[in-house]
Amino acid sequence: MLRPLLPALRSGLADLLAEQDAHDGDLQVVVATGDDLTRSLPDGTHPPAVPVGAGEARTALPAGLRPLGGPDLRVGAARLLGAVGDELAARDEDDRPERVVVLLVGEGAVGDTSAVRDRIAHQQATYAWEFVLVDVTTGTIPSTAGARAAASAAAESRGEGGDAAVAVVERPAGDGAERFGVPATATITAGPGAAGVSAAMAAASAFVSRARAARPHEPVEGFSDAERAAADVPDTRPGWRRLLRLP
Repeated sequence: MLRPLLPALRSGLADLLAEQDAHDGDLQVVVATGDDLTRSLPDGTHPPAVPVGAGEARTALPAGLRPLGGPDLRVGAARLLGAVGDELAARDEDDRPERVVVLLVGEGAVGDTSAVRDRIAHQQATYAWEFVLVDVTTGTIPSTAGARAAASAAAESRGEGGDAAVAVVERPAGDGAERFGVPATATITAGPGAAGVSAAMAAASAFVSRARAARPHEPVEGFSDAERAAADVPDTRPGWRRLLRLP
């Protein structure tokens, strides 16, 4: 259901990389979208993490992010942590970075996050990795034909008509911070409107800048109330566009 928000996500990620590239300091980036790190290679392994400069990572972004039917956020995050951990473990001690900041962006309400939550807790406690989560909420999603029919009948009885083809689906209990073990101060909910996603990505870039400037295990100032309000934007598209997953 992220399809309508992909342009905003892509633009926000490109802007974040450009902003981070402009800061002082040696920066290496691993960007994983879709099944970049989770697909199986012929020998049964997965692609390794390959750090590059922020400018190179920005240039390598596809013109448009596309939903690949790949892993959800919890699976992609677990693989990303494993791949980056393996890459750093293979380095000499002197070549390892002082700070590792992990930005997770996606629908935090999908799936059982217990395994990746434990891995995040381990990386935080043992290696002082900093995590920030942009928890994208898509608001309403197309449901089954039966549920759509029931929603349509209910909407007609309320005189709402056109938007009846979209049924509201409740997010699982627990917000993204609780589900992933990322501190609440480092978690921001984005959307369901595209402008909210853009605002959340800008706020995330500011958080990454603060995290890069902090020492390991030093508290990082979290998202402000103003940033959270800017990211909380309703989806104003007509119901039929939400049903067809159109921007």
